[in-house]
Amino acid sequence: MKKLQILFTVFIISSIFFGLVNAYPSVYPFGVTVFDEEKAYEGYTSIATLGIGRGNTTVRIMDMMGNSLHEWFIGDGGTIHNLVLEDGRLFSNVLGPKCPVMGCASKVEMRDWYGNLLWKYENPSLHHRADLMPDNSIVAIFWEELPEEYHGQIQGGIPGTEREDGKWYTDALRIINSNKDVVWKWYPYEELNISEWTLGYSDKRDYWPNINNVDYLPEGNPYNGREGLLVSFRKIDTIAIIDIETKEVVWKWGKGQLAHQHDPHMLENGNIIIFDNGFLRPDLPELRADMYFSRILEINPSAEVIVWEYKGPKERGKVLSFYSHIGGYVERLTNGNTLITESETGRVFEVDSQGKIVWEYVNELTRVDSVFRFTPEDVNWPEELPSPVPSDGISNEFSLSGNVFVVESLNNMMLVLLTFFVLVGVVFLLLVK
Repeated sequence: MKKLQILFTVFIISSIFFGLVNAYPSVYPFGVTVFDEEKAYEGYTSIATLGIGRGNTTVRIMDMMGNSLHEWFIGDGGTIHNLVLEDGRLFSNVLGPKCPVMGCASKVEMRDWYGNLLWKYENPSLHHRADLMPDNSIVAIFWEELPEEYHGQIQGGIPGTEREDGKWYTDALRIINSNKDVVWKWYPYEELNISEWTLGYSDKRDYWPNINNVDYLPEGNPYNGREGLLVSFRKIDTIAIIDIETKEVVWKWGKGQLAHQHDPHMLENGNIIIFDNGFLRPDLPELRADMYFSRILEINPSAEVIVWEYKGPKERGKVLSFYSHIGGYVERLTNGNTLITESETGRVFEVDSQGKIVWEYVNELTRVDSVFRFTPEDVNWPEELPSPVPSDGISNEFSLSGNVFVVESLNNMMLVLLTFFVLVGVVFLLLVK
């Protein structure tokens, strides 16, 4: 009787595995999957893709059909946030070895169109991304130990998650000129009322406040005209503007609205657009899968109201159609469309003002970043590239057969696991007395 029960259990579980294998779709779409030629903002798209290790090893420019037109290969360390400039230079943040915070970096580099190194700044305390200023200075994010006298002022976070060695880590912002001299610096623990900048309920009590993005705002910017920095404080679920001259926070927003956001930047109309990741939302503490979602927000900073939002359709029931728990980029295009990078899934898509997807690209490997759109009129690159819309309308890089190969590989893996499971079940059955 016992043998029959075990045999029946093996049969049921094997049937489930077999059903999963046969339920796999025959084709997963890669490459350009949507292209509305009338509504999409036609141009070249820069994209950085994941290599065989940490970070991105290849930055390329592709046309509207996904054909690669130009490439930079950066082999050592991998990069995050690679910006292709109007003159064809490439501004990159190179990842570094493991460090006590997230987004560890080691250097900032400038390369020419052909990949030759023009300039670099190295520091093992860099993290996340640096922003390039008009005079070729950079504003960069650094990690360091938080002085002990400030530890007791930090509020929020998960109780009991402090480090065993008692250390806390914090951030610093510094402006470094082209001669590599530090000409300005800002420390959050000196300039902020720490007790008012509380950690999120889901964050460990070892790192405050977790700056993950800084954007330079030039003099004459549409918000207040003063030279400043737009800063994202990830663990505080807040974005803020810092006046460079006074070092004061002149505006902040997001607590209770944002959830571990990325990539805020100011639009020409003075509004701020941001990728709100949605990881452990403060207003949705229950960890149900249907409560995870990312969204794009456009905020009027003067009125402190959301004037535009994109969440993605719920066309697949409770399976999310738009979510990246880390990373994420957003760019407002000249025609009013919005280019969105869902970094973790390797998906890039463009939506119009009504939220309709008018262009979409899916990378074969997940994890993409550094996605920006350029028209031929926007740039003065050393080489003239072919038209962003090829005349034959065909992508030569991605093929249906390649997609089928990937899915067939997954199916074969499932079949191997199924066979192994059945054999283990049979052996176990024979050993039972």
